[in-house]
Parts: sequence; structure tokens; C-alpha cells
Amino acid sequence: DICAIPHVSGDEKAIADYIEQFAKTRGLPCYRDKVHNVFIKLPASNGRLMKAPAVMLQGHTDMVGEKTADSTHNFATDGLRLRVDADGWISATDTTLGGDDGIAVAMMLAILDNPPEPHPAIECLFTVSEETGLEGAWAFDPAAAGATAHTMINLDSEAEGVITAGCSGGMRTDITVPVTCEPAEGFAVRIILDGFTGGHSGVEIHEGHTNAIKAMGRLLTSVWETVDFDLVSINGGGKDNAIPRDCEAVVVVFDFDGDGRENAETFCRLVQAEAERMRKEPNMIPADKTFTCTAEILPETPAYAFDAKGDHDVLSLLTLVRDGVLSMSAHVKGLVAHSRNLGIIKTLTDGEGKPTAVKFSMSTRSASNNHLDDSERELSALAADLGGEATHRARYPGWDYAPASPLRDLWTKVSEETYGITPRVEAIHAGLECGILCDKLGEMDIISVGPDMKDIHTPRERLSIPSVARVYALLTHVVTCLSKKR
Repeated sequence: DICAIPHVSGDEKAIADYIEQFAKTRGLPCYRDKVHNVFIKLPASNGRLMKAPAVMLQGHTDMVGEKTADSTHNFATDGLRLRVDADGWISATDTTLGGDDGIAVAMMLAILDNPPEPHPAIECLFTVSEETGLEGAWAFDPAAAGATAHTMINLDSEAEGVITAGCSGGMRTDITVPVTCEPAEGFAVRIILDGFTGGHSGVEIHEGHTNAIKAMGRLLTSVWETVDFDLVSINGGGKDNAIPRDCEAVVVVFDFDGDGRENAETFCRLVQAEAERMRKEPNMIPADKTFTCTAEILPETPAYAFDAKGDHDVLSLLTLVRDGVLSMSAHVKGLVAHSRNLGIIKTLTDGEGKPTAVKFSMSTRSASNNHLDDSERELSALAADLGGEATHRARYPGWDYAPASPLRDLWTKVSEETYGITPRVEAIHAGLECGILCDKLGEMDIISVGPDMKDIHTPRERLSIPSVARVYALLTHVVTCLSKKR
């Protein structure tokens, strides 16, 4: 049902309608705010109302909408086409699945529909727009909703057998570089980079995935040393929190003394040669080496191209903006401390289609406010040096690791007793809503758990059905154990 309802970030009204009707059908108290957060209360089992405090279950209703280059899927109107392989992994055809975090929604609705017995009061919080800056968590008003829980299980993790007990904070930055155009003269060439693996810009930022936008910047600046050209447009990526898999640029190669086509052909050869050098680098992960690069001369020349300053400013920012892992934690082995992902580049145009600016959108992550402050200053200075403007938005706090956690101990005990598995406890370099909700709800004992998911935020996203069954069994058992807590 969830996958049949369009619910990308910013378009959660229909899924909120579904959840609200679900609660009304079962006679459960339901609160819905103006941004479409939904909060549902399930009263405790008889006789346990005064003995055990409430537990909150929480997840987000939005999904990242990414699709393959040849997909005609419309995330605003179309449901997902689901499939299950022989090993029990569910995915969607040519698109993201939205297991992040649709599985949390499904688990919470399942518990509300058929709660384990006995159980304490259960408060289910469904938030919106987590993927675009945790806006739902920011907007949630616990007092208006009547939230009382001080124990919370967040269901937005992607690895069974792992308890997440801390996460990074982050922010979004948009840099807009204005460009002046002039009449285009010469031969137009389109360059397309596609087929990179992409991935989550937090938990996968250290895995070496190639950023298609940065790769395009490398191709263009390399060729610029040999062949003169002006940019016409450059566009790539789809989400600032997803490592971009593709990028496209159109340029006009100068026509000197009637040798423009020859220059354009030279440009295409140099682009392909640089792409092959990139492919052969030992530092490129094997999955990215299958990327495609095309460079073709277009039959018509666009009316306008960037002037020399616009070319310089855009290519300079592509070269200079830092991307990927910026520093590693000095205290937690293998944990990324500070990172940045250049997720989107877009050429802006006026009503007549004439380019006016290029917009760069990126996501910076760190648990340290000092890192985020440094990034704001760095990106603002870079934008100012190139005549542009940086806008920082959607900043959110990290979630500090708690040395002691009864909830974490309980989940571990139940896992050991049920499956003989001692979960690994870790902090992650990704944003969760836990930090914001902890601030809003007061002192909270929180863990984040979830079933196995792979390649989230990409069209290869998939979710393990057997893992869901095991994690859901743990969840219901832990909820029952919490009914005994005074």
C-alpha cells in the first residue's frame, strides 16, 4: 500500500492521509500537523497504564526519488513497481524502493494493527521530509501532539545486527554563480557522463564512489588547456544527499579560420581520452569503471553561451569545492568525522531560455558544530571570490553517544536470547532525527535499528524480507519487555 502512494520528500500529504485514515478506522487517537507529521497513540494493555512509561516508535514517511536514465517513472503520480528476487530481496523496477524509510512506516502500522501483548502505551511518530533536512522533526510540537515518552526506538537504520547510538549533524548549502552570456559561435558538443554507482552521501561517502559532477569538472578543465570553448549548460545529480551518478554539459567549441569542426572533433577525442585515463586509475572502485562517456557534435549551435568570466567562475568552483571525506574521527576508528557531497549542479535560465546562473547544491555532515561553522565560512568565501552567493539552510544537530542506555542493553539482551547475536553498537556518519527529537522531548533513551537494506538512494535499492521478519520479531519482543518497566 505504501509503495503504491507517491511520497517523495515534500509530497507526503497522500501518505499522511493513508496513515490518518488507518488510525481513525481503528479508533486510535491521532494528531496531524500542518506539514503532515502524524502522531498516533495506542493505549497500554489493561492494567499497565500506570506501571510502565510510554515508548515511542519513529520513522519518516518521505523517500528519495531516484531513477535510471531511461525510466519514464513519474514520482509525483506513479506508484512503484515492486519485485522480489529468489533470495527474498524486494526492490522497485528502475527506481528507488523507499525502504528508507517506508519499512519503518510499515512496522509501526503493523504494531498498531496487531500489538504484542502485553505492551505499554505506544506512541508512533511519522515525520516528513527527513531526506531534505529533517524538516518534519524540526516542525513537530510534542506538547500539541501530547507526546509523553522518554524512551524511543528510531526505525531508520539499514543494517540488521547493528544498534546505532549516535549520528552526525549536517547542513545544506546552495552556491549560485551568476553568468553573463554572449552570442554563441562555433560547433556545439554535448558530453554525457553516466553509469556511476552513486550512493548515500553519509554512510557510503567513504567507499570511494565517483562523483559524476566532479568528474565532469575534471574532464572540462583538462580539455580547456588545449581547446578553447564556452559553456552553454551543465546539469547533473538529483539530490544533494545522494552521490551523483550522471552529469551532462553542452559547450561551444570556437571556430577559428574555419577550423571549428576540426576543433570540435579534437575536443571530443580529448574528452574520451581523459575519461579513459580516469577509468584506468587504481583508486576508482571497480563498480564505477563501467561508466559511460559520450561526446557528440550537435547539428545546431545554441543561441547563447557563457562569456569568458562565466566559464572561469563555474569551472573554478567545480575544481575548488572540496567533496567526499574531509576528515576522519580521531576517536572512533573508521568513522568519518567531516564530509561534503556536491549533489546537484543546475544551469538556471530566464523566460527565454538564456542562461543566467549555475547553482551548486551540496550536503555537509559532521557531529561537530565547529566543522559545520568552518564549512559555512569556507563555502561562503569560495562563493564570494567567484562573484556568487552561498545560502546555508536545513542545519541540524548531531546525536551524541550515551555511555549508558537501558534501552540499548535491553535490545542487546533480547537479540542474544532470541538469535544468539550480540549487536554491534556504533555511531554513523549520517543524519537521523534523533538529535532534534531528543532536544524537543527532553532527556531521552534512544536507539536506532532496522533491517538489512542495500544501495539506498539509488535505483538499486533493495530490502531483505527475511531480515524484516527478524527485526520485527525483536521489536515486538522489546516492546513487550518495556511493559514491565516501572
